[in-house]
Amino acid sequence: KVINLYVLDYVNNVLWLGVPDLRKGLVLSIVFLFIFKNAIRKHSLIFYIYPGLLFLWYCTYGILNLFNVNLYETMGETVWWTILWLPHSYALDTVIGIAFILIVMFIGVLPKWEFVRQLYTIRKEMSIIGGLILIGHGVMRLPTMKWAWENMKEMNGFLVFSYAILGVVLLVLIFIPWITSFHFARKRLTPKGWKKLQTYTSVPLMILICVFGIAINLGWGFAILPGFGSSLWDTQTAADGTAVSNLSQGYQVATAFLSAKLYLALMVVYIWLRRKKIKKQSQPVKQVKIQEKTDLVNVN
Repeated sequence: KVINLYVLDYVNNVLWLGVPDLRKGLVLSIVFLFIFKNAIRKHSLIFYIYPGLLFLWYCTYGILNLFNVNLYETMGETVWWTILWLPHSYALDTVIGIAFILIVMFIGVLPKWEFVRQLYTIRKEMSIIGGLILIGHGVMRLPTMKWAWENMKEMNGFLVFSYAILGVVLLVLIFIPWITSFHFARKRLTPKGWKKLQTYTSVPLMILICVFGIAINLGWGFAILPGFGSSLWDTQTAADGTAVSNLSQGYQVATAFLSAKLYLALMVVYIWLRRKKIKKQSQPVKQVKIQEKTDLVNVN
């Protein structure tokens, strides 16, 4: 067990050390979709198994934790516990879910390149997969949201805004487009009503996910910031008596701030692409109206 985890840690560090988790999630998701896009379209149920199991595990953990039932204390640090938390330990859950949702949103505003058109055919499946992971993670974090409401004075403003406010809003907001991606819910809506519902919920969801990413990374960055004037080679004593180097904290701060910048860049690019698409869609309508007026003048 120890050797296997050491190997996983080594591979993870070689590939992703210093890389923001969101970038890791986007790269892995794009590669995965490029390889399995056809298989997802033909055998989608198979690809729901992994996120479905994460959904059940995270929901169980979060709900029981709300009622003060700590599964870690109940199970102990066994092999099963390690396996259950392995995806979370290597950021193979939340950031993958976020990446899937971001890709779904960008598909709607990007030019219709060949790969974009291919992904468009599995947009529903990607929404379901991303939603299963993110909703499960949100339910798992309900105790954290509750704790944030009760301990606002102990947290900086970014973390309070992320956990106590945006976390709750996102959990509700993501549920609507996710549940209506399933056929049983979609068939109850008219095509026009479904499209309107998706637009009115998905666009705010995309923007708020980015805002959440910015806020939570800035929050954790400032929370562990050792001080810009301190030497990175100095050490500090943690609450448990262990020595913590400023270099280690500085690395975490840099990664957090870089992640915040990445979320900001994605939000700006998405808004720009969406405005560009809306402007492009409105142009033909204007041209038709101008042509109709011209024809009337010519007739008269």
